[in-house]
Amino acid sequence: MTERVIARDPGGVPSPPRSACAAIVASLCMLTTAVAAPQPAPSSDRPPHVAARRAPRAPAPPRRPPEQRAPQPAEAPPAAPPELPPLDTSAPPPSLPRAPRERMRQCAMQWMKIKQEGRVGGTSWREFATRCLTR
Repeated sequence: MTERVIARDPGGVPSPPRSACAAIVASLCMLTTAVAAPQPAPSSDRPPHVAARRAPRAPAPPRRPPEQRAPQPAEAPPAAPPELPPLDTSAPPPSLPRAPRERMRQCAMQWMKIKQEGRVGGTSWREFATRCLTR
């Protein structure tokens, strides 16, 4: 007959009977958990690979003493815009003489050609169109 060994843990409570191999494995497991270095707790609930990628924040620069700060401008109300004269609505705005669409297109083409050549000579489109459309 084989003899059973009843092991007792330090508290004096007997543990269930087991084989010698199982006892060795159990003692090795307890030894490795006691010797293993404790893992540092993560600083946040993010995975370690995400937390490692994040760059640390730089500290804010120190505040300047009051004598080195830029002077604050005095609170002055903004200047009121200058008063504009009232609009004269007694006469309608100037308009170009009446002309057919083809004639307007010809005058516009002539004006673009003159502008490209640089022969405008201080005249505006309205002055040119008035002369061109009355011809």
